[in-house]
Amino acid sequence: MDAETKERLMTPGPPIEVPKVSPNLQLSALTRREENEVRDLRRKHAHARCAEAMRYFSECSTNYTIGVVWKCREHRDIMNECLRRVNTVEEMDRARSVIVDRRLKNMEEKLSQPRKLF
Repeated sequence: MDAETKERLMTPGPPIEVPKVSPNLQLSALTRREENEVRDLRRKHAHARCAEAMRYFSECSTNYTIGVVWKCREHRDIMNECLRRVNTVEEMDRARSVIVDRRLKNMEEKLSQPRKLF
C-alpha cells in the first residue's frame, strides 16, 4: 500500500456538527448516566468518522482466524491511528455539549408546560 492511500485511510472524516452551549455552563455537572451517554456518543461519532479505515481492517480480518494478529497488523494500525486522531479532548467536549444541549431543551420543555396542582 502506498503512503498516500495509508494517510487517506488514517485521516478521519469531518467533525460532527454540535450546538453552541453557553460558556458559563459547567460541563462537569453531568450525571453518571449522562457521562455514559457522552462516551457512547463519542464512540458512535468516532466510528462514523473512521468507517473507511474500520471497513479496511474488517475486510482483512474476515479472511483469517488466529492469523489476523499477524496478517492484518498494518490494517489494525491504520484503524487505530484514525481512532486516535478522532478521540481528542475537543471531541469529548463536543459530545458533552450535545448532551448538555439535550438537557437544556428538556428543562425548557418542562418549564414551558403548565404546572398541575393535583
